[in-house]
Amino acid sequence: MLRFADHRRRPVTLTRPAWRGALALLLATALTGCQSIPDMGAWNQATKDVTGAVTTGFHAAADVNGQLASRLASTSPAYAKRYQVVAATVGQRAVDYEKLFGAIADYAGSLAAIARASDKSADAVNAVAGSLNQLVSAVGGTALAGAGFELGKLLASEAIKVKAAADFAAAVQQADPVIAQVTELVVKDLADARGTVADSKVDVIRTAIELPYEPRLKYREALVRRQAALQASIARVVAPGKLVPSDPLPPTVSLLSADDVPGLARVEQYLRDTDSWYRPLQSEVDQALEVQAMTQKLLVDAGRAVVAWRESHASVAAAVRERRMPETARMVSLAIQIRDLAAALKKEK
Repeated sequence: MLRFADHRRRPVTLTRPAWRGALALLLATALTGCQSIPDMGAWNQATKDVTGAVTTGFHAAADVNGQLASRLASTSPAYAKRYQVVAATVGQRAVDYEKLFGAIADYAGSLAAIARASDKSADAVNAVAGSLNQLVSAVGGTALAGAGFELGKLLASEAIKVKAAADFAAAVQQADPVIAQVTELVVKDLADARGTVADSKVDVIRTAIELPYEPRLKYREALVRRQAALQASIARVVAPGKLVPSDPLPPTVSLLSADDVPGLARVEQYLRDTDSWYRPLQSEVDQALEVQAMTQKLLVDAGRAVVAWRESHASVAAAVRERRMPETARMVSLAIQIRDLAAALKKEK
């Protein structure tokens, strides 16, 4: 057994089990003091939620725009091409972003795994550099304009700094300029896609769908004008106008005094008869406009999600040093929004 002295210098005796417990406590305290990497599981999951939601949303948007193009192909070929361009653009983004956001999710997963494995070892630093290289390679395999060459040059210069980092936090911080360049490329690409989708403006969409119905629409518009004229004529008989503004309202008279009442009834019946084709037509226009609006919103929200992930990545190094979780709230919120948007797009199919 061991003997230690207390503050009164009287001997204190520790049994062997108690001695082992004290030693284990000292070792645990020492290890806890050295550990500087927090659990990054939540950050990794938030990244996966965002990337998964974006790719799902893009596939849904490509499908529904493609279906609209197919419906218009037989009646409005010229206008159908606009939707085909949108569908092709969004579809290509869906494929590219599936690769790219998959690589981003893998990168986040790698950082989380590295964080669990070690702290300041050279292996951790090299692992960060390797994960970053895989992410850049994924970008080079997409259609993002000029991505491979420019990003490759940046990686060549920054990789040296990453590998020279003293620990995990420093390595992630040195990787941040490359991450910033990746996200900037994606944001620019999303802005370009928004321009393509915006080519299908409201008037273009409405014209594309209504064109085959043009004779019937003109007939219905004539009925609506006639209805308004008859209503105004009847109103003048039933409720005569005031002689001067200050006069009280004159009394109304019976509808039987208005000669245009039977004509109005017939016109309104004719309008009701057009509902059999007019209401479905309007429903189709409304659906197409909704799809266009949701596709635009998907592109905007995807851009916000990319920026949120970039900002979150920038917080990782500081979070490690301050022994706190990286920022994820913004990513989680956007992931929910994009997932809901993707579900709404699927319903339009």
